[in-house]
Amino acid sequence: MESGLVLLKTAGALALVLGFFFVFIYVLRRWGNTAKRPASQTMMEVLCKHSFGPRHHLILVKVTGERKVLVGVSPQNISLLSVNAAALSGKNSFDDEIENI
Repeated sequence: MESGLVLLKTAGALALVLGFFFVFIYVLRRWGNTAKRPASQTMMEVLCKHSFGPRHHLILVKVTGERKVLVGVSPQNISLLSVNAAALSGKNSFDDEIENI
């Protein structure tokens, strides 16, 4: 009879510990997502993207404030092409963005 009571107490303690564990995980997931939300001021923003093929792109990125960076992306690598790029001439929106740098 005593072994049955000890087993019942052990199972109850285990259920209590597992219950606290699952509640802790639930709270951590719920509040952890709020901590991962972006701040009101984003550090990087993609201004425009121009494709030269299915996997080759030029991307103009605004980084912390007014600094603009021109990046080339290919399947093999990502290359920094220009920081605060000089004005380029052209008629599409990508070139207009570069002119405003």
